[in-house]
Amino acid sequence: MDFKKILFKTNSIDVEKALPDALIYTNKDGKIQWVNDVASEIFETSKMHLMTSNIADFIENAVSIISNAVIMHKPVITKLKDKEMYYDMTVREIEDGYVLDFRAAWDKSEPIIEEPKVINREKNNFLIKLSNDLKAPIQSIVGFSQAMSDGLGGEMSEQQEKYIRIINKNSTDLMYFVGKLLELSQTESTNYKPERKPIDAYALVQSIVKYNEQLFKGKDVKISVKQEENYKKNISTDQELLKNIVQDLLEVMLKSLDMGEIVINLSTPEEEEITPKGLPAGTYTKLSISSNSFLLTENDLDCMFDPYRILDSTNRKNVLRAIVLASVKNYTQALGGIIWTESQILKSTSLNVIIPEG
Repeated sequence: MDFKKILFKTNSIDVEKALPDALIYTNKDGKIQWVNDVASEIFETSKMHLMTSNIADFIENAVSIISNAVIMHKPVITKLKDKEMYYDMTVREIEDGYVLDFRAAWDKSEPIIEEPKVINREKNNFLIKLSNDLKAPIQSIVGFSQAMSDGLGGEMSEQQEKYIRIINKNSTDLMYFVGKLLELSQTESTNYKPERKPIDAYALVQSIVKYNEQLFKGKDVKISVKQEENYKKNISTDQELLKNIVQDLLEVMLKSLDMGEIVINLSTPEEEEITPKGLPAGTYTKLSISSNSFLLTENDLDCMFDPYRILDSTNRKNVLRAIVLASVKNYTQALGGIIWTESQILKSTSLNVIIPEG
């Protein structure tokens, strides 16, 4: 295999710049097809041994990490099996496989003090412990401003009423933002153990829709729930996690629309849809929330699930949406599933989740 020729043909990776890193080419099943010399060095084995092995033999959670890296289009931190060694791994789909580019996440001359996940978890636990301190003052502002707007504080001038409405709206928005930020911290610091029980997925989605129709009753938005003809409604999953997924995805749509239609569809995905996403064989449910009125640009799709990276991009205005979608991604992964976006630029958008049934 002329590996360089494949790379240049696809323009996916600048080969000359990438060669100082460790490069590995695998098929869709993870079987290693080609490696460079640097890969042999970091995995501390011969190229011959590598090319008779599977990438899952060398890195932890290989299937899910590679799948997420492809979907998110960003480097992910990867840990070598049985070694305290970490690398930034970039993944590109090329022909019938993946190119994995490993770059040291830390200077080799410096010891690793703490695993990034540990540091992140401690930060999130800190925020969660402060949740009441963060929310209580905002709740007071929301409550008192609403009371004054309703006339409980006495008669006000037209200008004062205008200012109170502005205070109430901004404090309500801030309350929502803080709540979603704390939700993200919770999802990142919690080691979920799903409690799988038989539930009627269709009925659950309908109840969430009914709740949101009341919550957003001022909007001219129609929400419909559909299911594939042969879809079985009863599935075994964690009801609270699925409820959080549907609620957050629906909120993302509703907060972006003033009018239009949202369609929620439940179906059983085909095998051809499951295998390329790195999911093991099994029975799955696909949840799609789509709208022709939820329009995205190519720039909107960047960092859509990554609130940390979006702050340094031109797409910063969508940080709240990224926070909510990052929480949904964590809930989905806790169930052993995946999430992705399909968008026809400025035409329609679909937020899709696949979760295992049991």
